[in-house]
Amino acid sequence: MPNTIPFKRFSSFLDCSRNSVVNIPTLKRWVDVISKMGYNVMTIYTEDTYELEDEPYFGYARGRYTKEELKEINAYAKEHGVEIFANINTLAHMKSIFRWKNYAEINDCGDILLCEDERTYALIDKMFATYSECFDSRIISVNMDEAELLGRGKYLERNGYHKRIDVLQRHLAKVCELAKKHGYEMVLIAGDMPVRLATHNDNYSDTTATVQEDVTNLIPDVGALMYWDYYKREKEDYKALMAIHQQIKKEDLWYLGGIWTWHAFNPENYYSTRALRNSMQACREQGMENVEVCIFGDDGGECPRFSVMPALFYASQIAKGITDEDEIKKNFEEMFGIPYDAFLLLDLTQREEEDEYCVHPTRYILYNDPFLGLMDLTLPDHTRADHEELVELLKPWCSHPEWGYLFQTAHDLCAVTAEKCDIGPRIRKAYAAGDKQKLAELAGELRRIRGLVEQFHKSFRKQWMMESKSFGFEVTDARVGGVMLRLSTCADILEQYIRGDIDRIEELEMEQLDPRTPLDPTYGVKKYQTYWNRNSRYYSDIVSACVTDKPEN
Repeated sequence: MPNTIPFKRFSSFLDCSRNSVVNIPTLKRWVDVISKMGYNVMTIYTEDTYELEDEPYFGYARGRYTKEELKEINAYAKEHGVEIFANINTLAHMKSIFRWKNYAEINDCGDILLCEDERTYALIDKMFATYSECFDSRIISVNMDEAELLGRGKYLERNGYHKRIDVLQRHLAKVCELAKKHGYEMVLIAGDMPVRLATHNDNYSDTTATVQEDVTNLIPDVGALMYWDYYKREKEDYKALMAIHQQIKKEDLWYLGGIWTWHAFNPENYYSTRALRNSMQACREQGMENVEVCIFGDDGGECPRFSVMPALFYASQIAKGITDEDEIKKNFEEMFGIPYDAFLLLDLTQREEEDEYCVHPTRYILYNDPFLGLMDLTLPDHTRADHEELVELLKPWCSHPEWGYLFQTAHDLCAVTAEKCDIGPRIRKAYAAGDKQKLAELAGELRRIRGLVEQFHKSFRKQWMMESKSFGFEVTDARVGGVMLRLSTCADILEQYIRGDIDRIEELEMEQLDPRTPLDPTYGVKKYQTYWNRNSRYYSDIVSACVTDKPEN
C-alpha cells in the first residue's frame, strides 16, 4: 500500500467515560492496531474518569485513570510513534460530577458548568494540571459542545441576562489562559456552539448558515475549532460546513468524523463508512491538516471498541486515496487475517443503507418488556427469520483465535432476540383469544428465553472485562439482570392467570401505540421512519414509559 495519509495528525478517538473505561492493556492493543492502519494520534475522551489532585469525588467509583496509568499509556504510545492527547469537558457534558454536593454548587443548569465562578476555573486548572503532567502532547481538546442552555440557570440568577455568545467568549478566554499556563500550545474547541451562536442558527448542519456576529475575538489565538459531523452523505456539504467554520477562525480547523457505536451492542460500520468516504475526501480536497475519527459509547458503553475495525480501516484507506471497495477489503484481510465482510456481520441488522427496522433492534428487543411491548409495533414480520439467520452466520466466526469473543457475544445476543422478538405479540394474541393452553406454553418460552439472556450476559461480561475496567459493569448487571427477572415475573403472572388466581392482566388490556408517530403530520410514515431510524433509543425509553429519573426537587 504505497499511498500515504496526507494529514499532519490523523487520530483515533476513544470514549472512556460512558461507563466503559478502556483498560490499559486494551489501550496498548489499540495503539498497535491503529498505528498499523496509519493513524499517528490517539485521543481519549474523559469526562471525569481521570485523577485530579485533592478532588476525591471527581470520577469517584467510575474507574478513573490514575496518573500512573496515564503516564504508562503515554510512554507506550510514544514508543510506537503515536501521539496521545486528552479530550476533556470544560463546559457541558459534566452531569456525572453534579451528583456530589461540592460540584453541584458550580452547576449552571443541566450538565453545564457555571461560567465566571472561580471555583469552576480552579477545577479546570486541575484538569490541565493532570494531563500536562501525564501526557507529552501540548494539544488538548476542551470541547464546550452542546451547551445550549449556557448562562440560563444559576448564571442568569447571579448575573442577569447576557448574550450566550458573550458568555462563551469570556469563558473561552479564561479556559485558554489556563491551558497556556500549563504549557498547551493548541486548545481544540468544538465548533457547534461558536457556529450556532455566531450564525443565529440552532441547526449546526445548515450548509447555508452565515455568520451574523462579530467573531473577531471569539476564539483565542491558542484555540482551534473542531468541526464535527457524522451524518452527511454529500462531499460538498462537508466542504460548505468547513467554510462556515473558517469564517469564525480560518486557521487550524480540525475535522471530527464518527463511527456509529452509540446506544447499541453493535456498531454501524456500513452506515459510518458511507459518511466517512465523503468526509475524508472533502478533508483531502480542502487541505485539512488534522482529522479525527471518534467512537462514542452513549448510554452505557455497550458496543465493543474493536468491532469498529472495518470502518476505522476504511477511513484510513480513503484518507490514503484508496477508494476501490474490493481493494480496501483485500487490504483489510491481509492486515488482520479475517475477511472484511465477516467483520461486517457484527453490524447485525444495520448492514444495509435502508431497512425496515428502527435503529439497533437487537438492543431494544433485549430490553423490550414482554407485556408493555413499547417497541413491538416497530418490528417487521421477518424479524425472527433475520435474527435466526444471523445466529447461523455468526457461529463460524465465534472460534476465531483473536476476534472470536466479539462474534460470540453478538451470536448470543441474536440467539436471545430471535426468540424474544415476537414473544409479546404472541402473548397478546393468546390472551385476547382466551387461549390458556397457549399462554401456558408461552410462560415456558419466557423461562427458556431467560436462560438465553443469562448466556448472553456471560459472554458480554467476558467481552467487557477483556476491553474495559470492571467499573460500569454494575449498570449492565442491573439492566440485563432486570430483563431476566422481568421474564420470570411475566411467566409467573401468566401462570397466575391460567390458574385463576387473577382474572385479568392489566398490561395486556392496554392498547399499544406506535412510538414512530410523526412529529410533523405532513411527514409520510416512510419519511419519518427514515429520520427516526438514525436516532437511537435510550435504555430508559425502551424499558418503560414510567418515570425513571429522580425529581428535580
